[in-house]
Amino acid sequence: MTSQAEQQPERTGLKSLAYRYVPILGWLPEYQRANLMPDALAALTVWALLVPEAMAYATIAGVPPEAGLYAAILPLFLYAIFGTSRQLSVGPSSTVAILSAATIAPLVDDTEDFIALTAALAILVGVILVVAGIARMGWVSTFMAKTVLEGFVIGLAMVVLIGQADKLFGVTAEGDNFWEEAWDLINSLGDAHLETTVIGVGSLVLLFGLGRFVPKAPGALITVFLGIAVSAALNLEDEGVHIVGEIPSGLPPFGRPDGISLSDIQSLLPGALGIVLVAYAESLAVASSYASKHKYKVDSNQELIALGWSNIGAGMSQGFVVNGSLSRTAAADSAGQKTQMSALINGAFVIITVLALTALFNDLPEAVLGAIVIHAVWHLIDFEKLYKMYKVSQPDFAVAMICMLGVLTVDILAGLLIAVAVSLLVLVFKASRPSLPVLGRDPEKNVYRSIERHPESETYPGLIIFRLDAELFFANATYFRDRLGEQRVIADPPARAILVDAEAITDMDLTAAAMLKELTSELAAEGIELLFAVVHQTVREMMERSGVEDAIGADHIYPTVQDGVDYFLAQRPEAGQENGDDE
Repeated sequence: MTSQAEQQPERTGLKSLAYRYVPILGWLPEYQRANLMPDALAALTVWALLVPEAMAYATIAGVPPEAGLYAAILPLFLYAIFGTSRQLSVGPSSTVAILSAATIAPLVDDTEDFIALTAALAILVGVILVVAGIARMGWVSTFMAKTVLEGFVIGLAMVVLIGQADKLFGVTAEGDNFWEEAWDLINSLGDAHLETTVIGVGSLVLLFGLGRFVPKAPGALITVFLGIAVSAALNLEDEGVHIVGEIPSGLPPFGRPDGISLSDIQSLLPGALGIVLVAYAESLAVASSYASKHKYKVDSNQELIALGWSNIGAGMSQGFVVNGSLSRTAAADSAGQKTQMSALINGAFVIITVLALTALFNDLPEAVLGAIVIHAVWHLIDFEKLYKMYKVSQPDFAVAMICMLGVLTVDILAGLLIAVAVSLLVLVFKASRPSLPVLGRDPEKNVYRSIERHPESETYPGLIIFRLDAELFFANATYFRDRLGEQRVIADPPARAILVDAEAITDMDLTAAAMLKELTSELAAEGIELLFAVVHQTVREMMERSGVEDAIGADHIYPTVQDGVDYFLAQRPEAGQENGDDE
């Protein structure tokens, strides 16, 4: 199956630009009516998840439940217009909702200001994403290592869970971090409100039961309406159960939030950058996964733009930050979604909801919303994945644990900074410790390979052959020099030449060049020659410009490793005889 882009005829100029940045221009005119029914069914399925989840996630973000519905409308339409994934469902999610609350909470206490700043944060996140997409910065997601992101998400899910758990029991638990809040919750359970506990825990049991035994049923929607029915029939509000209360009907006011100053934007910027990184990394991972499943490609840069416009739309609708939802995307795909027409239909369903159906949710107990949130994030707390990571790679496991504990012990934004910092440190560490095997010759195939993995390979007394499996630059130049030094010390008989297989070295910087010149002089003082083989043209040019070639000698740079070995053997034929080489 070909991608949507591949199905389009070639276009040039402004028309080509329009089709690139507004993908709906390509797929909508060619929409097949046969896809309408599965797209409509998928839209209904996602609506059944989206409405209760959106209201629940709004409470996580610290804004009224209706803000979750407001945050769902325009993103559904805007992603369908600008996105390149056929399955991705964009809207409110627990991950970015908690990040939004963590960003806003330290800045303001007043409810109206909180709502305004939350909307402004969504717009700021959207603008950053759109600019990044136009600048073709889709590569930034690669700086968040998968292990780091998994540790961060598990920690984040645990924070969300403990933050909602008190709603199940009708108590208030507080603390500066996960551990303090969990301890306060345990100490507060003696004051649990009976009716609230029955509703909250019962809702949670129902959600898990439906998910286990009737996985295709809209569990969240069923739980919501059962909760509403029980609450209204038993008049639970008079029994002390907290309910959602009146939800305003009608479309949200559209426009820039009032009272936002430049200083507010500056205060929001650090949190916005963190949300951008997490929202994009999660959304792209989900979109790419389903694109791979259905044999088409998503454009990482266009996904930045689509997610950016979705957030701008959410903020201009007095909502909060949004991103791609794994659970709703999975539900849409299982229901048979073929194209983003499903999102357009779903958007219409949500508009009908805010215009005519909000009164249905007035008697909804808040404990039900807490249960929906806990059920939604439960699958993210995957300790089995951590265990498998430990079995496969303990260093990666340690990185994931550092990020998870950072979120749990400090706070979410600090944990995010720790996650990013650890990602960069891992990147630098791995770049500074590249593979640098000592090579020997396979006499049957006449190829050179690692003697550690293939100890039967032949070596030549007095000659050490290295291969650097990376670029040679400032981060690994010292390591390269040290490794050569270690091998010189243990060489028996003493090394008389060092031959570097440079086939994998695609670039070299000035720091590395300076190191090579110093190394050449140092080796020459010990009577050791430095030789190179299979040098790429770009690296050779750098060696010429920096004086490395003059230091080594142009005649000591060989087209193949075998040529370098032949030179050494011609100078010291006894080495080949001692090794049993008949050549």
